Amino acid sequence: MTSIRSRSFNSLGKFAALAFATSVVSAAPTTVSDTSLLQDKAVHLQRDLLEKHWLDGLYVSIVPVAPPGTRLPHTVNQPGNVIHAGVWTGRYLAGVGYQYAVTRDPAVRRQGGQILQALHVLQEATGKPGLLARGYVKGHGPVEGWERNGQDSPKWHQGQGKYADYRWHGDVSVDNFNAVLYGYAIYYDLAASAAQRRMIHADVDRLMTHLLDNHCRIIDVDGAVTLWGHVGIDPDPARDDYYRELYARRFRQVTATNEPWQPPLRASLMLLPDLLIAHHITGEDRYAEFYDRVVARFKDNPDHRLETGPLTLERLARINHSSEGQAYEALFNLIRYETRPDLLSLYRTWVENLWDVNWMEGNPLFTWMTLALVPEYRDPLRPGVAATTAGRIAHGDEAVRLALETLRGYPLDRVLRPVMNSLRVDLERNPYARREALSAHPIPIGQRPLDNEYAWKGNPYQMDGWLKATITGFLTACDDPLVNWCTDSAGGFYRTLDGGVTWEELSEGLRGVRVQRIAASTRRTFVLQAQTDQGTFVTRDGGLSWRPLGTADAMAFPVADFHRWQAVSPGLNCRVNEHGQLVLSHDSGKTEQSAMNGWRIPRASSVFVTARGLVASGPGGCYQSRDGATWTELRIWPEYETGAADFLHAYWMGRYYGFVPKRR
Repeated sequence: MTSIRSRSFNSLGKFAALAFATSVVSAAPTTVSDTSLLQDKAVHLQRDLLEKHWLDGLYVSIVPVAPPGTRLPHTVNQPGNVIHAGVWTGRYLAGVGYQYAVTRDPAVRRQGGQILQALHVLQEATGKPGLLARGYVKGHGPVEGWERNGQDSPKWHQGQGKYADYRWHGDVSVDNFNAVLYGYAIYYDLAASAAQRRMIHADVDRLMTHLLDNHCRIIDVDGAVTLWGHVGIDPDPARDDYYRELYARRFRQVTATNEPWQPPLRASLMLLPDLLIAHHITGEDRYAEFYDRVVARFKDNPDHRLETGPLTLERLARINHSSEGQAYEALFNLIRYETRPDLLSLYRTWVENLWDVNWMEGNPLFTWMTLALVPEYRDPLRPGVAATTAGRIAHGDEAVRLALETLRGYPLDRVLRPVMNSLRVDLERNPYARREALSAHPIPIGQRPLDNEYAWKGNPYQMDGWLKATITGFLTACDDPLVNWCTDSAGGFYRTLDGGVTWEELSEGLRGVRVQRIAASTRRTFVLQAQTDQGTFVTRDGGLSWRPLGTADAMAFPVADFHRWQAVSPGLNCRVNEHGQLVLSHDSGKTEQSAMNGWRIPRASSVFVTARGLVASGPGGCYQSRDGATWTELRIWPEYETGAADFLHAYWMGRYYGFVPKRR
């Protein structure tokens, strides 16, 4: 394959990303919408990424909602979801590589340099050569918001020495590892300066040395294999018993009784490109030799798990789109660097198998990769000028149309909001879906729930997502209508002191117990009791601190029936009817009218009559109204938004290969 040899460039200055963000802003149109030109959307989304999701080159995918132009600190006190920062940063690096190849903008290369430095810190912060961290923030102590009630605490570690001010998360998985290698390969070929290539060389060599020294496994700082740390199968026969036991259940599912241990080559799909990438970048023969050993040992073994045949709704219901994204990513560099016809033919059958179940989904990343890889890999004639046509592959023209439609429909609003398409009668459902509601056909990207971090690994058939908890209890202080408390179906406990404008969660004082019901004193403002899954508790400071309470001193905890009529005012009643609608009645329940105007999802689960009107909740959120006619959303739970590294990766890849026109 051919590569773009990039010119050398000076190392990054302290404010390189800020300068690049400024240049992006200057190029952006004054107003951008979902229907704007793709290049204008790219400028807008890259600016947002650099403002909100940027930690000195590390891409932090999910962050608290903030106004445009806000630069978030990404410290232990406001970290964002850094637990998955490594995998998305690696993929975004590939997008930056494509962007530089198209634009030849030195500022883009400087941005790439910051990403390389961030990936370097992911290794260095662990203190163990070749071991990646999942992500890091700056600061010391507990990481607010992402500790998951302490469940992730054992995986957080404090950096040492030069990185003592970094708090990093361990337990790195194969998808993190492979995404970083994927990004290194693309950027190395298309954008890296001589100095950056040397940096990539050193970091790739360390990563792969760790992997091979540990028999194709990622070993954490505690000396154990990480949870998803098996990158492939070591071809050494002495390791057979280990892998036979590790994959015993999977092996039994697809093989006949007494069939010998014969792992297929595809079981090492995540390992194969890593070895070729390492050989390509470092020139070290040991990586090519190990690759040859893996191929020689497993190439001719039967592949029982390779599912082929007609695409049915039953088969669609079983597809793991996240795993497919990892497979495409692995195959892309595997085919780019492989030269032997027999292996290329085999690897392309794997691509074609993926394509059979993905071509109709409008996934731009999968589409561009397939067009570039099948029937043979082709670089563009020059950046932006395609060397192949869509008609050369099955369904190619239709797939390109759908992929461009997805990019055009990609929403600029990245807030993770509730979506409940399962209520729609215009969408055919997949009757074989068991774990969640799935449609029978792909849902346009602007109508489906946002994938939590990377749209191209999401399920385009997913109907519902980000649904809110139900408000199970709502109380007002005895002498102050602006002081309210509520509980939700997740066991959380919340308080507002300003009538619902702002809320704070106070569950921490309950030491992890789940609140079921609450009752408030009729004489003292901040005295409450909570019925929980671990007994009754009392607070005398509004929920900041709690102590256990004997049942003899417990208040009455009434059980609400939201289907019964509640009096709102003389002549006006409300309830949640049998169809999940909040309704009002002006004639004592003889007739009823829906009262959900302005709700995001027209379904209600609970309703409370308070001193300031109605408070009601459903899967779309919690709302407040004086009269049931006009509703205001109460933002009880923290809100988050995700960045657009997925769009930028797919857009610039499409531009590089000539599949996305510049003015489109």
